[in-house]
Amino acid sequence: MTNNIKSSLAALTLVTVTSVYASDTGTQPVRPVEFTVGTEFYNENYREYSSDDNSFRGLSNGERLMQQKSNLWSLTGGVKYHFNNRHSAKFEGRYSRGKSDYTGRLMDPTTGTIGSFGEYKFTNSPRRVYDLRASYEYTHPINERLSITAGAGLGHRVLRDLNTRASEATEGHRDRKQQTTYAQISTGMNIALPAQFEITPRISYNHMLRGRQYSYPSGQSVEMKQSGGQGIEIEVPVSKKLANRSKVSVTPFYRGWRVKRSDDAIHYSSIYNAYLASYEPKNYTHEAGMKLQYSF
Repeated sequence: MTNNIKSSLAALTLVTVTSVYASDTGTQPVRPVEFTVGTEFYNENYREYSSDDNSFRGLSNGERLMQQKSNLWSLTGGVKYHFNNRHSAKFEGRYSRGKSDYTGRLMDPTTGTIGSFGEYKFTNSPRRVYDLRASYEYTHPINERLSITAGAGLGHRVLRDLNTRASEATEGHRDRKQQTTYAQISTGMNIALPAQFEITPRISYNHMLRGRQYSYPSGQSVEMKQSGGQGIEIEVPVSKKLANRSKVSVTPFYRGWRVKRSDDAIHYSSIYNAYLASYEPKNYTHEAGMKLQYSF
């Protein structure tokens, strides 16, 4: 009988340890790999402002230099691997294309004086964007209907203005490319609703690790270095779980960036027959839209 008692106690101890471990790490989910495909539409508003370094004659700090308003369509996709019910890793990608309308100022080539905002406009310029990111996410359950998430990762974003392809393009127009590598931290909630619906609000902070602006005047490639950019993303997906354990999501979202003035880049200008110092002014980006996704 003593041996039976010892065996029972050993079995109970093993069950207890296993239960504690499982509650801490989570159990393997039914579907460890989850794929997502979708599309989105958004409006982008990009603005540049003067600084307090007297780079633009006649302008004070904070005056608007230019703005671009764009409407873009995107294809989105991603894959998420669940190590268990709490730990996961995911890779996401987005490719966007559309056209932008430019409003800005003109500069007197002899005096360098800047004109008034709105006196120059350039429309229907092709724009392309892609954004790739990889991240880790931890999920902590609060109860059966509520859990909170926290994540961290890295992303890389490239934006291209193809001004030379626009119907209004002239010899003076130039293409532009912007590259941003950034770190991201995020937090959110998973809220289960009746009838297999759920809502998963999420907010993320992005911090620029490396920024580059490329301009191509007169066949040259001018590189301007940027740092100190910060961004924020807010999204509120509303999802419906389907019978095959897939789900459809509709998501309103906002994305924004604030980036400081770039370093000066010295290059030769054939137009002015002189060496010039070019830079990218401080700028703000606002994007707001909706996306539709299917996860399976």
